[in-house]
Amino acid sequence: MEAHEFRQVPRPHAADAVFEQVAASILRGDLRPGDALPPERVLGEKFGVSRIIVRQAVHRLADMGLVRSRAGGSTLVLDPAEARDPRVLELWYRLDRPSARDVRDFVERQIFEGYVIVHIAALRGAQPRLRAAAALADEFLARGAPEGGLLRFETAFWTALAEAGGNRLYVFEVRWWYRLVAEQPRAHRRIASTALVRATFLRDVANRLVDARDAPRFYLQETLPTITGAASPGVPAQPPRAKRSARRTPPRRNLG
Repeated sequence: MEAHEFRQVPRPHAADAVFEQVAASILRGDLRPGDALPPERVLGEKFGVSRIIVRQAVHRLADMGLVRSRAGGSTLVLDPAEARDPRVLELWYRLDRPSARDVRDFVERQIFEGYVIVHIAALRGAQPRLRAAAALADEFLARGAPEGGLLRFETAFWTALAEAGGNRLYVFEVRWWYRLVAEQPRAHRRIASTALVRATFLRDVANRLVDARDAPRFYLQETLPTITGAASPGVPAQPPRAKRSARRTPPRRNLG
């Protein structure tokens, strides 16, 4: 802990800044389970804030299950993998310097959540809702698939697809994810591909849903290779296969 340096924080929302720096250190492993946090006085000096501000930040960490405070004793770091608070997941997405394992885990989660949404839509999605999702992709492509409009398009598309399936939990998760992306762009760790490629792929998924042509299998077939690229540090995802037509070119992508 002595070797770790925290940055002084601005006065407005100082407790939030202290909380985020310490939480990031715990999630990245700079602070390991069993480590003791320095006393409030020492942390206050490092951050340039009062002990009251530090105490507020530590209480939030304890509330999420990232540390355990003992009356009259040290505050100990807990294992973040054992945390049960869903807010910890959002903190993980907000990290400045994700590890190779973090990137792999992010991509796997997004790909398989996308698969579940597609699968549920294939099981019970009503035709009008599925056609509406396909129309979103057609309209975006008709406008030339502008890069600046990709986030808005994908938010609308995945929300429409989740609503078509009718599972409220996935509708909530899609909305949560894109709210996070809008507020924290660095959380959007997507596999490199153009807006045109991504929109074309999603149009193909939607059209297969409309035509009942095994959209879930198609989705997995085209996205699973992304996991191989993301699982190995320094290995980029494979680009789309050049032999396919513009209409059928799939991206190596994630849900985000």
